[in-house]
Amino acid sequence: MYGGSFEMPKSTACGEVSPGELSENFTCPKCKTEIIWRCEQRKGKLNKYQCVGCGYRGQ
Repeated sequence: MYGGSFEMPKSTACGEVSPGELSENFTCPKCKTEIIWRCEQRKGKLNKYQCVGCGYRGQ
């Protein structure tokens, strides 16, 4: 069993991903280095996001 701490990823759209949530993630299509997270409420929808690494904006 893991006894350390774990920082939850942040949704690029709303700022939070909850434990047990069916979130999604993908690599930024421009820089290919940053991971974009979407929470369960926003995944599969055309919500805008911005890469924190290169500033690319998509939806």
